[in-house]
Amino acid sequence: KGSIMKRWLILFVVGCLAVAGAANAAVQQGDTELDALGAWMTQNGEDDYPDTDVLFLSVGVGYFVTDNVQVQGAALGAWTEFANEDTDIWAIGGRVKYHFMPTNQWVPYVGAQVMWANADSDAYDEDVDGVLWGPVAGLRYELNAYNDFFVEYQYHMWSGDINDYMDDGHAFFVGLIHQFK
Repeated sequence: KGSIMKRWLILFVVGCLAVAGAANAAVQQGDTELDALGAWMTQNGEDDYPDTDVLFLSVGVGYFVTDNVQVQGAALGAWTEFANEDTDIWAIGGRVKYHFMPTNQWVPYVGAQVMWANADSDAYDEDVDGVLWGPVAGLRYELNAYNDFFVEYQYHMWSGDINDYMDDGHAFFVGLIHQFK
């Protein structure tokens, strides 16, 4: 019975050490970061078009202009089957994020993104393009001085020709961030 309690105590201590850390400054002015995120998401179809499931990958390079505010250049790719045809979507643009409690190990943030997007599919006769924009919100967890894990929610709104096929959508992402200090 004593050895079982010791094992549970050791597991508990190891778990506490995994989530406890010395977070001197999770994010701070002057930091440059590279992040990569991925997700499986669903977009709501416009009018007579079906809802769509999408594999989504994105990378971004960000810079903290203050301890709280980050500007980021970003690119994304999405691959799906739309109207029984393979469809590729790519976009390039930027994000702005405001980080609350930047000195904590857990750092919540909110922001917005705007990207020019292009969709190529045999489901319609031409490439369509437009703007992908909307709010983002997330939570990052400092793994060590140079790497963070994060989860992010994005609400996608579309405008331009691409809006004829996609209306809006919700996406939840997981990713990793590497900081260059």
